[in-house]
Amino acid sequence: MRWSCTRCFSSIKPKPSGNLQPTNAINNHRETILLYRALLRQCTYLPDRAAQEYMRSHIVERFRAYQPFTRDKKGRLVRQKIKKQDPSKTLKGARKGLKYLQRANDGHMPHLQTVLDMTYGRVGKRCRQLMAKLQAPASLIDAPLVTLPAEPAPENPVPKRKVPRLSDELQALLKSQVKQDSSRFQGAPVKAVQPNVPQVNSWGRPFPQNRKANFIRKWYATTMERLMPPLSAYEWERLRGLASGEIRWDGPVPRRRLGTTAAEIVEAGESSNRPLAMHSHVPHRLTSSTARIVEKGRHRDTNTNPHELTPRLMRGMWSRVFQKCPRLDWSDEKGKWVVTWGRMGKQADLVFDAQKEIPNGMFDGVDEDGKVVSKIAVPDPEDSGEPKLAAT
Repeated sequence: MRWSCTRCFSSIKPKPSGNLQPTNAINNHRETILLYRALLRQCTYLPDRAAQEYMRSHIVERFRAYQPFTRDKKGRLVRQKIKKQDPSKTLKGARKGLKYLQRANDGHMPHLQTVLDMTYGRVGKRCRQLMAKLQAPASLIDAPLVTLPAEPAPENPVPKRKVPRLSDELQALLKSQVKQDSSRFQGAPVKAVQPNVPQVNSWGRPFPQNRKANFIRKWYATTMERLMPPLSAYEWERLRGLASGEIRWDGPVPRRRLGTTAAEIVEAGESSNRPLAMHSHVPHRLTSSTARIVEKGRHRDTNTNPHELTPRLMRGMWSRVFQKCPRLDWSDEKGKWVVTWGRMGKQADLVFDAQKEIPNGMFDGVDEDGKVVSKIAVPDPEDSGEPKLAAT
């Protein structure tokens, strides 16, 4: 009897009070705050100031999307709709993003290149935002985007469907990107300026209007994913200065020692060139802000090696981004949009106008086949007759 009573009372569990929260929720809340602060801290260590601002705003926006309350334009608290997701999945994505920023700050070139591409709108959300500014409103299928063959009017006409239309800016950008070298861009290149809609189907009948609209819509979506959006004049010129070295790079951001503040570092007179014990996950072989590699080898969780963040390396990183950035300007003389692409390294110095006259003496010493000749005809100043042959 005693055993049965003990068994009954042991099965009774106390009910949690209303002020208590589950342990998992408390742990998730604590880890969320730690990840949020760690992500913002890593943003301050990025070697590009524009990347610092963009990544910080992107992280803040992503975390605020899961807040139950937000403020409207008048500053009032308003409850917002939150998409229900598993907290473990969202925290997993935050941890992944934190590792990605840490590797970019350590000098892993693929990770740092992706961060710069996201900053300047070559990939990611900002790329789609820049492209949305150039898109024109949809129009009917008879738009001048594609020339359709004349068809007899059917007895039961099908309502025409609206298809996207290319604006003047997009047409100029599309024609310019098709002529560029496809190796500088990521993914598949843009091959066609307009969709190649077949006139008849496999049965030899006129192509249906619905299929034409779907064909154009699919081509438009694929083309928008491969186009590189143009940058503003200020951002394009700044990126050109960074890639060419005209704008001086301030160097890696110094990292704080454990238990110190930024004010204490300034008072101590520590510059970015002095070694610091970093308060981060950086390995011991990268114990200075210049990321001097003491021992070679790869990290356990990545297949790339960290590099020292030097001005030369950063100019190469900016040059790779700059060659994928067009600039769109309106020309009053030509009466159309003109697209200017960035050039990598010294390519701009090697390009000359083919319509101008070739400088004298550029091809002296070679024949028509491009072979070097042993003797060159040199005019004799004392003799006004035929030039004499002089040995090279």
